[in-house]
Amino acid sequence: MQFLPSELGVALLKEAAARDPVTARRTALLGVVWQEGYLTSTGLMTRAEAILGPGCFGKASAATFRRDMRALKRVLAAAGHELKFSRQVGRGGYYVAGRPELAPELAISIKAAISDVDAQQIEIASRLTPADRVRQAARLSDGLRNMAVRRLMVERPDLTPQAAQREVLHRYYQLGG
Repeated sequence: MQFLPSELGVALLKEAAARDPVTARRTALLGVVWQEGYLTSTGLMTRAEAILGPGCFGKASAATFRRDMRALKRVLAAAGHELKFSRQVGRGGYYVAGRPELAPELAISIKAAISDVDAQQIEIASRLTPADRVRQAARLSDGLRNMAVRRLMVERPDLTPQAAQREVLHRYYQLGG
């Protein structure tokens, strides 16, 4: 799905999950392991759940994950790639042999995001308690959604504030936030 913007790929996966949760889950896992190497089972499952929603692995999540990874190994092999697992300290987890640890486009995004961070901000943030960090993230998230509502109302003046808020929330939760 490289040809699609990521938010459309996520929306398509969520829609597919309603019809075929196994294929949607495996597609999400494949996308994650292709973009990011050396993730543990917990890391891969967490990222897949962030895309498809909590509980996408079902009640026997560990067994489901193992089946999914065996299937991905076959899919990758059929396409000429190899899924491997590293037990190396500090670099353990699943990866596709020959792929960079981070896909180039992901590395560029991360580098751009980091370049905007001030060292003083990092030092201040390190002193926050976990509860303070959650509150700060919630305020930021609320602020971003409010900005999106205002922008949507400028683009579509026919919308009431409530309708604009519903539309933004629909987009937010349909596209994985």
